Amino acid sequence: METLNDMVAGFLVGLQGSTHEAYRIVLRSWLAWCSVNGIDALHARSMHVEAFTSRRGRNGKPTLRSKRNAISIIDLFYRYLVAEGFTDRNPAVNVRRPRIVYHSQGSFLNREQASAFLREAHASDSLTDALCTLLLLTGCRISEALGLKIEDCHLDDDVPWVLFHRKFDWMQRVAIPKQVVDALRRHIGRRKHGRVFKAKRGGRMYGENCAGLISSVALNVGVPDITPHSLRRSFCTLSRDAGIPDKDIMAAGGWKTPQMLEYYDMSARSMSGIVGNGLQEFLAEE
Repeated sequence: METLNDMVAGFLVGLQGSTHEAYRIVLRSWLAWCSVNGIDALHARSMHVEAFTSRRGRNGKPTLRSKRNAISIIDLFYRYLVAEGFTDRNPAVNVRRPRIVYHSQGSFLNREQASAFLREAHASDSLTDALCTLLLLTGCRISEALGLKIEDCHLDDDVPWVLFHRKFDWMQRVAIPKQVVDALRRHIGRRKHGRVFKAKRGGRMYGENCAGLISSVALNVGVPDITPHSLRRSFCTLSRDAGIPDKDIMAAGGWKTPQMLEYYDMSARSMSGIVGNGLQEFLAEE
């Protein structure tokens, strides 16, 4: 008979990296809270989830984001338990999630900076070239790039493509342009199997390593504060500037709704200065 710890392990088995750790911490805390309060986790009720998530956080005061995340993780866990037949109820399904309105400007590359960034990456080593080119020209997340295997790269097809393991555990084939094909071919060389991106000593490459690499390339062309996710934002905003239809951008970037496109685009445009400068010039004409 499986224990609750076995059930958690089964739920987490398909998750990786920071997502795996974040989910594990929430579920471990939830089960511990249930145990302390004499609650059978398999028969918990919505009021228990509400009570637990209302007390999580520093000094017992959770942020709206931490509360929302905890509810979502518990909800997903119980969906798994119901599907596997361990329980017949999901206590989180009707728990109201706090609405969050949050705008983070983040950082972006404009058209000129993006072109200079790609040239600088290409002039570097093959790993840097392949990683930077893939991130900027496909808009994939850093976790999706690092999860890419050589077997997922179909560079010789009539329409070259790669297979991304997307966030929330779904797979997607995405066509890639010639510049990405060339960079990947150069980096992969004669290798036939294994991860595309590995640390220089042959071990697993992590997001922190990539962040430093990408930041260095950006600094070499005079752009500070560029992260792996900055390249995903830039992919979105520059694709829109290029006149590419939103549906195509969404499909390539793995977005299921246009909300993130609007979010990124608004953040970039708010820093363009077009409105303020245009209004200033208009008023100066009087």
